[in-house]
Amino acid sequence: MIRRRTHVLGLALALLGLAFATPALASDDPTGSQAFKYELRALGAKAGEAVLLIGDLQAVGKDQLRPIRIDARTEGLAAKVMETTSASTTWVDKLWLPVRARWDIAINRVQRVYKTIFAGKKVTGTDERDGKLFANNDFTIPQRGSDIVSVFGWIMNQDMTPGTRYVIQVYDGRRIYDLRLDVGAATEITIPIGVRKAIPIKGQISRGEYKRDVTMWLSTGEDRAPLKLSFSYGLLGSVDAVLVSQRKVGKGEKEG
Repeated sequence: MIRRRTHVLGLALALLGLAFATPALASDDPTGSQAFKYELRALGAKAGEAVLLIGDLQAVGKDQLRPIRIDARTEGLAAKVMETTSASTTWVDKLWLPVRARWDIAINRVQRVYKTIFAGKKVTGTDERDGKLFANNDFTIPQRGSDIVSVFGWIMNQDMTPGTRYVIQVYDGRRIYDLRLDVGAATEITIPIGVRKAIPIKGQISRGEYKRDVTMWLSTGEDRAPLKLSFSYGLLGSVDAVLVSQRKVGKGEKEG
C-alpha cells in the first residue's frame, strides 16, 4: 500500500508538473519552444520548481511531431517526502495526442526509465529500474488517450467554453487513470507575475476507488498558459504551483 501511495503521489505531482526544480534546459531545445517556469509551494514554503517546455512541430522520421518536456527536481520538504528529478519528453501529433515517449525519472534515488509507444488505442512500453527491466506494459483503451507529460499541451489546446466537460484517459508509465475536466467561467487571479485573467478547470484523477481533485487555471490569452495548479495531498496539505516566468527559447539557449 505504501508503494502504491508513493506512486500515486508521483502521478499527481507529475500531472501537475509541480514537484520539481529544473537545473537548466538542455542545449538541444527546438527553436521556438515555449518555456513555462513554476514554483511549487507547500506548507507555506517553497518546495520546488518546474519547467514545462512545448516545442514546435518538426520532422521525426516520416511524422511531424512536437516535443513536450518536463525537466525537474524536488527540494526542501517535498524532497523529504519524495526526492525526485526528471527529464521527460513525450512527442505528440497535430492533435496534441502522444505518439512516443521517454521519461528519465529518479524517485528516492531509484533511476527509472519509461519508454512508451502510443498506437491508436494501444499503449505499450517498458519500465526500467536502475538499468533492469521492471515491467512490460500493454494496455488497450477505449479511445486515444494522453499521458502525464503531454496532457498539458492537450488541455491548453481545447475549447474553453464554460460548462464544457472533457474526459480522457492518462498513462503514468505503469497504469491508466481517468481524468475528468470541467471548464469554468474566467476570473482574475493573482500570481507572482501579477494579476491575470484565468479560466478555472476543475479536474478529478481516478482509478477504481482512488480519486483526487485538482484545479488548473489557464490564461485567457492566445497562449493559454497554465498559470496556476492546485491539489491537496496528506501531510503536505494544499500544494500549489504558480507561474513565475515564461519565454520563447531558441535553439542553443538555456532557461535558468
